[in-house]
Amino acid sequence: MNILVTVGTTAFDVLIETIDKSFEGDKSVNIIAQISSSSSYTPKNFQSFAYSEEFQSYVDSADLIVTHAGAGSVYSMLENSKKLVVVPNLTRADNHQLELAKYVQDNNFAVSCFDLNDIESCIIRAKNTDFEPYQCEKFFGHSIIRELLK
Repeated sequence: MNILVTVGTTAFDVLIETIDKSFEGDKSVNIIAQISSSSSYTPKNFQSFAYSEEFQSYVDSADLIVTHAGAGSVYSMLENSKKLVVVPNLTRADNHQLELAKYVQDNNFAVSCFDLNDIESCIIRAKNTDFEPYQCEKFFGHSIIRELLK
């Protein structure tokens, strides 16, 4: 199974380190991770990169994606119809990632992992779950906002 792990622009070293240790020596998975340029942890058991112009090719070849619960990452992966494990980064200043993780799980769009001790079981559950297809709802309120700003 090909797994892509992505944390966006903010370091989420505890996620990367947990996956690194959890899958050490496991030849049944091929993991690659997009880590933050400000990360202080570099995985020992799989490849990682901070930025790649080929990021979409990593998304395309992944059977499953483990992602932080940033809105841009989550919605883009859902729009790519990828099986997801969403992990909220609770070190962030507010709890928006926690709220998004609950939303995708409550709507059966993805598995959310609220405890990193459960990351392996969350990955297995996501692999074996048929999720609801996500449909992006287009926003057409631009003119309303422009009028309010006048």
